[in-house]
Amino acid sequence: MERSTGSMGSEYRTFHIDPEALPLFRDFDWNSLAKQVFVDPLTGLVALMTPSSQHEGYGFGAHDLVRALTRELAIDAVGLGSTRWRRPGDPENTGAEPDACFYLGDKAERRGYARRAGDAALEAFEAATPPDLVVEVERSRTNDRKPDFYREVGAVEMWRIDIRREDRKVEILDLQAPDGPAALPASAVLPLCTPEFVLEALELAVDGRIRELDALIDRRAETQALESGDGASDS
Repeated sequence: MERSTGSMGSEYRTFHIDPEALPLFRDFDWNSLAKQVFVDPLTGLVALMTPSSQHEGYGFGAHDLVRALTRELAIDAVGLGSTRWRRPGDPENTGAEPDACFYLGDKAERRGYARRAGDAALEAFEAATPPDLVVEVERSRTNDRKPDFYREVGAVEMWRIDIRREDRKVEILDLQAPDGPAALPASAVLPLCTPEFVLEALELAVDGRIRELDALIDRRAETQALESGDGASDS
């Protein structure tokens, strides 16, 4: 077993199990060992993470940021936190738990219908419907497989957020690009968002500076409208 500590103090433990032996662990609760888990049935990789308070702050900040963006854009959104996602046919106790994930637009609306129809309908909907956006905070070597895994799950987009003070970085990945996950200059699911904007806005969200965050998003929306010509005034 390998142990490491991330840049924000989160603790990681990783090891491999023969994929053919994973069915022996079908009743094992991996979350009894760590709060967040990645169990890949294809490779047998097991990655356990105990997040630090700083890591959790950025995870909740990402949730608040997406909420603020969807309000500005008038997009329906359902946040599903660290829901575990699996590929069809994968064992129930395998999969990946992102720091945040969301249904947006049509999927959010349909999820609402399913929830109101009852627990069985909601469970069936979520099992068959991958998220539009997954967010992973504090990149580490345990994350190298995750973009491909979320692609196989069917998720649309992934934000990888590395908040090391000396090298802050956001990658916005099109998970369903023809040749595999590919970097985007701006989000396809939340059009206001470039990597640089996400970094700036996330700092406000993490500090709870919601009025400043809303003002920043307003300015970004106005700037984008002017650049596209939508905000030009009649002469």
